[in-house]
Amino acid sequence: MIDVDNAEIRRARIRRLGSMAELVGLTGGDYLLRTDAAPEESLAEQGAAWFAEDGGFAFGGSRENGLVDWLTVIAAPEAARPLLDHVLGDLTRAPHGFSVPRGTDVSGIEVAEPEAWDYMVFDPAWGVALATQPGEDRVEELLPSPEADAEIGDFLKVANPTHSAKPGWDAIQMWGVVRGADGELLACGALCRRSGGNGYLASIGTHPDARGQGLGAAVSAWLTRRSLSEGGFCSLGHWYPNEPARRIYARLGYRTTHRMVSGRLASPAA
Repeated sequence: MIDVDNAEIRRARIRRLGSMAELVGLTGGDYLLRTDAAPEESLAEQGAAWFAEDGGFAFGGSRENGLVDWLTVIAAPEAARPLLDHVLGDLTRAPHGFSVPRGTDVSGIEVAEPEAWDYMVFDPAWGVALATQPGEDRVEELLPSPEADAEIGDFLKVANPTHSAKPGWDAIQMWGVVRGADGELLACGALCRRSGGNGYLASIGTHPDARGQGLGAAVSAWLTRRSLSEGGFCSLGHWYPNEPARRIYARLGYRTTHRMVSGRLASPAA
């Protein structure tokens, strides 16, 4: 149960910011924020941001009409709920959904289809080399096109039915693919550029008949290398629990920086 007095104190120390750049500066460059938000864009273009003086922050991406579509709260779980309540009360209309740290008390909020996930980062600034994987030389670039999107879409229905980046999404910069002797797809993955501009891997999948050959690791390493060649860091998210995936990414040098849960509001604003 939330301590009402402490919750009220926390809410009193929460302020809405005037720019996303200000939030980036106040948070010390949080990785998830830097993936999803572009500091040079105005909040009128991008959404809204809040900062809690005693720890934690929130930001939301905007719909075409300027209203916040999806809200992300970053804080210790015990501080996340007061911050979430404050922001929901500060919005003129409820967002479509939200993401909060796992362990956050969301009792009393009707959440549809909650999904737990981990966010992982590889940052060259750590001074750790990206581990080379067997099979990287088999990975080829496949640029988005109607034909490529159709092929990848059909493949992912079998290789990774819960994939997050759908073929045709404008944030997808390229696909990395491995093909068999007859040209059939064996593995794939997407390199995306979200609002922050840093690379983001998504929709990694290996055909069931080709698993156990390290192709998922090869695609992930190849895409990460391509991303880092353009600067910045590279990140990804995977559903939790998924220990086999976590081990692959950790072996490459990725680190888990955020443990989150997301869900749609059961009755969001129209």
